[in-house]
Amino acid sequence: MHTLSLLAVSLCCAVAWAQSDPADTLPADPIDEQSQGEIFNADASRWSLKDIARRDITVYWENDGTVPNLVSNTDRFYTNGFGVELSFDPGFSDELKAKLAPAGEWTDPRFGFGLSIKQRIFTGVDITDPAPAVGDHPYSGYLYFGFSFQRADAKKHDHFELDLGVVGERSQAEAVQRFVHNLFPDQDTPQGWSSQHANELTINFSYDRTWKSEPGTIAGVEFEMLPSVGFDLGNVSTRARSRLTFRAGYNIPDDFGPASLLGFKDHTISRFSQGDPECSIYAYFTLGVDAVAHSIFLEGNTFATSRSVDSEPLLAQAKFGVAARYKAFYLGWSQSFETESYESQPDAQTWGSLVVGCSFGY
Repeated sequence: MHTLSLLAVSLCCAVAWAQSDPADTLPADPIDEQSQGEIFNADASRWSLKDIARRDITVYWENDGTVPNLVSNTDRFYTNGFGVELSFDPGFSDELKAKLAPAGEWTDPRFGFGLSIKQRIFTGVDITDPAPAVGDHPYSGYLYFGFSFQRADAKKHDHFELDLGVVGERSQAEAVQRFVHNLFPDQDTPQGWSSQHANELTINFSYDRTWKSEPGTIAGVEFEMLPSVGFDLGNVSTRARSRLTFRAGYNIPDDFGPASLLGFKDHTISRFSQGDPECSIYAYFTLGVDAVAHSIFLEGNTFATSRSVDSEPLLAQAKFGVAARYKAFYLGWSQSFETESYESQPDAQTWGSLVVGCSFGY
């Protein structure tokens, strides 16, 4: 508490000093033209939290049950995901933009960053079994805060993200699943959480580079392709990945693909701003492959003994979906398919996703 008080006092003093009139504390010496230029350049590169503006809020939900999964009705493996994310315009000056995206590599760059809180839940093949088999998917929960920074121009997009969180009982995964299942009498009561992973603090870094093809039009329908590569590094997940997305529709937005809980949302552009068409809709299809070096959800805790299974080194994914926008409001749905993630997994998995969003300042 004393430390926080000292920090608060220091911050107030710094703000007061920054807002004070220099004439009250410094002699009024003459300033030559060179000094004036240096002061102007310093002002041009100065940035503060006051320059930040809100762009969008996005809510994610993923589940392997009947809603939003339209293909099957299961309750196993990756069984639920939920998240809330805020997008911001950092309001960088032109000089700062040039430093973060050099002119030789980027043309008319734009920037954004996001803050999110997300949770993922993993269970065994049969949640009514109080003693899951040795080769069954471990019970695990993951609760984390995400901090992301992005830069983009017309042809490419970079996404950097740092996730800080916890795996284990403190992720509240068991509590969330039990609460939701108790709301619906026809739902089974989860029984296997006594075997879940131990509590562990987590840190994970991820990076993705996405490119955009030249857009095309056939019979009034717009289309484009979005290839991407990326990687994760940390005690939650270490892997490399590649994706290829094809989308087609009307008034396709100038972003780098649909928002995704397991992927990212383009923070460098608002979903809707004045002058944009009122409506936008497109369908998309994505193929992907991951080379997996580590997954805490399968291989268990880093520093404690916990249940584990042998993970598959390669994963293949396929996803199709629809994204629509009316003015400031956004709605997306998708169906995902993934090959077996561990050696004793009985079959592949599928889950559905819903994304709802709204732009600020409309």
